[in-house]
Amino acid sequence: MPYQIARAHIRDLPRVKPFWKAMIQSYVRLSPADLPVRDPGEGWARRHDEYHQWLNEGAGMIFLATDTEQDKLVGYAAVKFTASGSTFDMGERFGELESLAVSEEARGEGLGSQLIEACRRELEKREITFWSLDVLAVNDDAQRLYERSGFEPFMLKMIRRTDSPAGSLADPMTGPLLITREDSQADPIQGPAAPAAGGDAPLVPTVAEAGSAARRAARRLAIATTADKDRALQAMADALQAHMGEILQANARDVERARAAGTSESTVDRLRLTEDRVWAIADAVRQVATLPDPVGQIVRGSTMPNGLQINQVRVPFGVVGMIYEARPNVTVDAAALSLKSGNAVILRGGSAAADSNRALVAVLRGALQGSGLLQDAVNLLDGDHAEATSLMRARGLVDVIVPRGGAELIASVVTNSTVPVIETGSGNVHVYVDQHANLDKALDIVMNAKTQRPSVCNAAETLLVHEAVAARFLPQVLTALHGAGVVLHGDEDAMRAADAAAVPMTEATEADWATEYHGLEMAVRVVPDIEAAIEHVSRWSSGHTEAIVTENRAAARQWTAEVDSAVVIVNASTRFTDGGEFGFGAEIGISTQKLHARGPMGLPELTSTKWIVDGDGQIRR
Repeated sequence: MPYQIARAHIRDLPRVKPFWKAMIQSYVRLSPADLPVRDPGEGWARRHDEYHQWLNEGAGMIFLATDTEQDKLVGYAAVKFTASGSTFDMGERFGELESLAVSEEARGEGLGSQLIEACRRELEKREITFWSLDVLAVNDDAQRLYERSGFEPFMLKMIRRTDSPAGSLADPMTGPLLITREDSQADPIQGPAAPAAGGDAPLVPTVAEAGSAARRAARRLAIATTADKDRALQAMADALQAHMGEILQANARDVERARAAGTSESTVDRLRLTEDRVWAIADAVRQVATLPDPVGQIVRGSTMPNGLQINQVRVPFGVVGMIYEARPNVTVDAAALSLKSGNAVILRGGSAAADSNRALVAVLRGALQGSGLLQDAVNLLDGDHAEATSLMRARGLVDVIVPRGGAELIASVVTNSTVPVIETGSGNVHVYVDQHANLDKALDIVMNAKTQRPSVCNAAETLLVHEAVAARFLPQVLTALHGAGVVLHGDEDAMRAADAAAVPMTEATEADWATEYHGLEMAVRVVPDIEAAIEHVSRWSSGHTEAIVTENRAAARQWTAEVDSAVVIVNASTRFTDGGEFGFGAEIGISTQKLHARGPMGLPELTSTKWIVDGDGQIRR
């Protein structure tokens, strides 16, 4: 039977649920009676979040085995990249085969070995030398599978209760999980269920308190003068620099935890604060203070024949909810931009940056109190998933939610929020090198777009090359990318070029075309013409940024007319998709939706409008 093994994308996670359910059932069957096993629903919710974090942050990889004749998932393997321990010298990072599952009908065909080999190749490609096994074994065949794959017993793991005077529980042996046909047909999980219309469930108390406090502060901010807000922003910037030591100490704890958990270096880089970065964050707050205040700006207006003066003016939203991942700079950016645009903000950052966010928000709130504005203009939630879900349902207290992070986080907020959402999309960004491109220019653009800061959303993820220039361009660009440490995936034509240039490249799958890597990884495809490039972008792009390199103005016009993304670039790096680079200062995010705001969102995009009608006794007849 033909099977295909491919890397999973975040959107594939619901397909894994039946395998996880079967594993929980196996634990119930094999574990001692006094070793409690989680409810399958709760267990899957936790594992779903964990897998999502792996894929989004590059901390692990999941491989799916599909029966290509039936287009049916018949197995999967999950491998995690962790930091090595302090005892054994096994390199900086260590692999852990965390799950291996094969459905009942696919047993005996070598599928388990193929999944193990896919994981091994991935670890080898990432220069991870050692890996361990931590999965459930239910029979002798499973144990023999791992022995044939080269695994050997190393340590004994035992468990006991702390409230029992004696008795220990041996950890179940490890091995592959067997899935029944009935389990494989179970309904996939779709994430947290959306609340009923009107939000029947009560809000989490911390969310209700933060929402009420922010609403009071928003009323004060709505009438604050530009001078009041700028004075508060200057005080916030000064306080960040004055309390740098406390901020860096808190951040060091977050970084240490992230590394211990085996978090990818690109994610650790987004999390890490240094003296230079804190100074830059403070300077960015001062720069926001210099920007024009959008509140009160007249968008349009006219005097009617009857003498009525009608103006559409910008006003604050009121309370903005920010849900984002582990990037401490976003905490300060969101607070500063919300304040300048007259909004109170409720921040819910990623748990990996919990200590950093607490330290930063404490400093900002102290500065606000000293400047005469209410400190509740900036609020922080740092609790569990229930808090984030409750924030999404706080309609009436929160006026708009802005999610900022990976595709899964944004999709979850868009799906489950009853509060209006401004969608900041993930960055599956493309660069297309046309047949009329200046190849020296193209090389510089591709290298800058991919390697200058690979963890950010405007970094390029896929390179498309016209077949007419592929033979000349691919050898030099692939060599340069490999030299910069970029892991490459390509189609057949790209792989032939990589082979000829002695550059390692693996075959690209559909998951690669859909993936925002957040790191030094790139997919490469050769296309026959510009129409094929546009078709590829139309199918796989997240609608963020797409660039063409060409000296042909007709090709450039076709690209800008037909590519439907928030930012379309001709002959420049995708890294320019940024509020600062666009000349209007800091941004709250980059919107990929078409309603309200699209592209980099600055201060005007954090406002709504209202109509002011000024009359002198006119009545309608």
